[in-house]
Amino acid sequence: MGAPERAHWLTCALDGRDHAVVDHDPQSGAHLAACARTVWASSLASPPASRCPDCADATDTATTDRRPSTLIGRLLSLRPA
Repeated sequence: MGAPERAHWLTCALDGRDHAVVDHDPQSGAHLAACARTVWASSLASPPASRCPDCADATDTATTDRRPSTLIGRLLSLRPA
């Protein structure tokens, strides 16, 4: 039995949350998350978002981050102090 794979987190363009991707359909471009949602990738240049609590539970990952989950909130958090 091999070691478990590390979760690959991807920000969803629809709900603005980071999801743990477990499968990818190259034909449609959709990703299946650990929470069983279909994830459509946002721009990879966008900042990380808040993690999906269901994905965090499914992958035993702590959800201690406090990042905003909306696009506007993520963009505003990039402003210089």
